[in-house]
Amino acid sequence: MSEGELGFYYADVVGVEQLTTHMVRVTFGGEHLARYEGIGAPDECIAVYFPRNGETSPPPMTEVDGVWWYHGIEDVPEGRNYTVRRLNSAAGELVIDFFAHDGGVAATWARQATVGQRVLLARPRSWYRVPADVQWQLLVADMTGLPALGRIIEELPAGMRAHAVVEVLERGDIQSFDTAASVTYDWRIGSGNGDCASVLDEAVRSYELPEGVGYVWFAGEAASSRVVRKYFRKDRGFDIAHFHIIGYWRARSEQWLEKYKKYQGAALALYNSVIEAGRTEQEASEEFDAMLERVGL
Repeated sequence: MSEGELGFYYADVVGVEQLTTHMVRVTFGGEHLARYEGIGAPDECIAVYFPRNGETSPPPMTEVDGVWWYHGIEDVPEGRNYTVRRLNSAAGELVIDFFAHDGGVAATWARQATVGQRVLLARPRSWYRVPADVQWQLLVADMTGLPALGRIIEELPAGMRAHAVVEVLERGDIQSFDTAASVTYDWRIGSGNGDCASVLDEAVRSYELPEGVGYVWFAGEAASSRVVRKYFRKDRGFDIAHFHIIGYWRARSEQWLEKYKKYQGAALALYNSVIEAGRTEQEASEEFDAMLERVGL
């Protein structure tokens, strides 16, 4: 039975490139990764698990009741979610761009990554889904969402209009993308990204939305994502199918998690009840976030 059937994939580093000032591009390959099956979504996201101290490879996952995880292991390897920036199935290679900021297990690993190192990848998921009636797109991201935004832009069809608002730390973090679509850019330099306050929500609210049916995709800090979600849902009256606004990370996450523990059971129960009622994951997430906001999270 292969790793793909088992629910995880080992991946070996076959190339490392300093892509921009704060972005490291790592190419993975190896015989195990040749079995990786992508889902074809431009914001295809996988969990990357890193070796523990003294190890050259993370331990394998196990399956319990259909769930693949590190069951029965106290010292669970550190893992973080990352976009599959590019996938070359024919070559058996997968590319991930790491935001190499100060601190953090993944950023630290990426800055010293060398050919031959090994990580473990969990199966992919995605959020970006554009209804057929969409005439324009607004794509918004900080540096954590920039790899997904780049892949989205590169895969946009000819004739699609899009506007990208991107928040980066330095001018040297600006990237360019080849695309068949008509795309305009608003690069916000020197804000957000854990360094200082984000200006993404302000930039979104000041953008004059085009005529016609639109779609909004946002990936950045969780508090900013909440502001942007409210703006499109309540102020602009967007249907829930015409936006996907995701918090890729959370400022002061340790303090937030400590408080979240008190409400976790109730929040998850609410989420599951919405799903069981036949509503969408997007609606369940909206109800989940609204409850957390009511309790100050």
